[in-house]
Amino acid sequence: MAKKWTEDAELLNSMATNLLDALAVFPKQLIHLDQLVREFEMPLSHIQILVVLAGGDLSIGSLSEKMGIAKPNITPLVDTLCRKQLVERIRSEVDRRVVNVHLTAEGVKLLDRVRESVSRQVTEWSIPLSRSEAKELNAALASLLRLCKDNRADDKVAEQAAE
Repeated sequence: MAKKWTEDAELLNSMATNLLDALAVFPKQLIHLDQLVREFEMPLSHIQILVVLAGGDLSIGSLSEKMGIAKPNITPLVDTLCRKQLVERIRSEVDRRVVNVHLTAEGVKLLDRVRESVSRQVTEWSIPLSRSEAKELNAALASLLRLCKDNRADDKVAEQAAE
């Protein structure tokens, strides 16, 4: 029987080291999060909510789960974004008790500007990447995002089974 990759101690330790190293450098070397916060004059958590909502409307509970922020803490963030007319609360047509958070046209425009800003930052990287290296990095990032989404789904299934 083939050895599972998680049983390969060297590979596992290398991945753990790379993930820890990424925590330290991503916010300053790849995307300057502090620059986004200053440029758009809003906390990173607000930008993150807009990014999450770009995938579609979510209830406060679902938004809370996706962001890893407790419901009581996400509500004031959504309230602020509502006041700025970047998101709105809309009652579900399927279940009137459910209120979904929806990205407004202004929210979409702002998110487009954020995406443009990140694109500018990427073009300013001092690291010379070939086209094939850029494609490889893009594929690695897509795999990482897929892994995160799959992990979140597995966590949710485990939580439901425990109830």
